[in-house]
Amino acid sequence: MPTLDAVKIEELISRVPGVKAVKVVGDGSNLQEIHVITSSDKSPKQLVRDIETVILASTGMRLDRKIISIAQVESDVKSQKVLPYQLVNLKIENIDERSVRVNVTIEHGEEEFYGEFSGPKTTRNLPRIVGNAVLNALSDIHDFALSFDDVVEVYFVGKKHILVHITKQYNGVEESIIGTAVNEGNFEKAVAEAVLDAFRRI
Repeated sequence: MPTLDAVKIEELISRVPGVKAVKVVGDGSNLQEIHVITSSDKSPKQLVRDIETVILASTGMRLDRKIISIAQVESDVKSQKVLPYQLVNLKIENIDERSVRVNVTIEHGEEEFYGEFSGPKTTRNLPRIVGNAVLNALSDIHDFALSFDDVVEVYFVGKKHILVHITKQYNGVEESIIGTAVNEGNFEKAVAEAVLDAFRRI
């Protein structure tokens, strides 16, 4: 039986987009092997980087990538038939000296979804406003509750990564979902992209 540490690591890795199954051999202080089955949508190198980033941000633990083995299988649905949700517009405007409004446009094939959210104009609150604007844009295409809970920026493998945590509630059951995006110089845009990344996994 795996220890609680191994179970926790398996749970975190299973939330990485593209991961279908994961098995950890060893415990938190002596990890020996991490076996991951993934879809073929991402390269193995990208998946390993995503796994390293999620574990580092969530636990503070740096994984040795040599113990991670990736096995890829064909996606159940051909990738060319899957229409991604894409951020096509993000607008941030001041309402007054104390408040800010965020408007987003999400594109899905020929459809466009618009979301808006406003709140106090503070550095800590702005990512939350952005995240909720994205969730509001998508609120009409699902029937469960979603909340934007937290965001963290980590510097990893020479790049800044944004990780967000959202909670899905449906039929009385809550599920934690992590989304990631690379911050290429626009923090708010990266937050929105990370929320979209989490939404794609729902």
